Amino acid sequence: MKTYLKIAVLALSLSACSLPNKRFSLPERVMFKGVEYQQVTHNQLDEMQQSLYLPVNSSKNPDDWQKGFLFFLDKNSQQRTLQQRLALREKSFANQANTQANLAITQDELRTEVIYPPTERFQNQQLEVSRGRDSQCGFSQMQFSDKRAVSAKNLQADLAELAIAFSKLPWLVECK
Repeated sequence: MKTYLKIAVLALSLSACSLPNKRFSLPERVMFKGVEYQQVTHNQLDEMQQSLYLPVNSSKNPDDWQKGFLFFLDKNSQQRTLQQRLALREKSFANQANTQANLAITQDELRTEVIYPPTERFQNQQLEVSRGRDSQCGFSQMQFSDKRAVSAKNLQADLAELAIAFSKLPWLVECK
């Protein structure tokens, strides 16, 4: 019996070694609403990564931009579900004065639509839409942000239009 157990453990160990390590893969460029974006920053902290893409024809300054595409990648070793992530975001947005946020899980995606008010640091309003999914690699999120002047009107309508266009965008994060 001990021999069978040793063989089973050895077989499992060898098969685990032969399984490829899957990793997130991001596109070199993103096309959204007729604008091409390219990666300008990539940051990693432990199991999380964040990549900012800015328009090809912009200054590509990560500290000063109007429209940006962001990827957030999390290996999700804590095994958070989409529902748990939704609850965390609802709690976070509830503590942010004057922030308008719609959050939902739709078609196995965590989707958000947010209007951020101006802050001391950023003297504009920001429209933000995001979609997040679980995969074998963990949790990944695509996000688009568009900064608007404080005087801008029809932000709710613009956000709704942006969310529709964003929902039609193919999923761009691969797990290879």
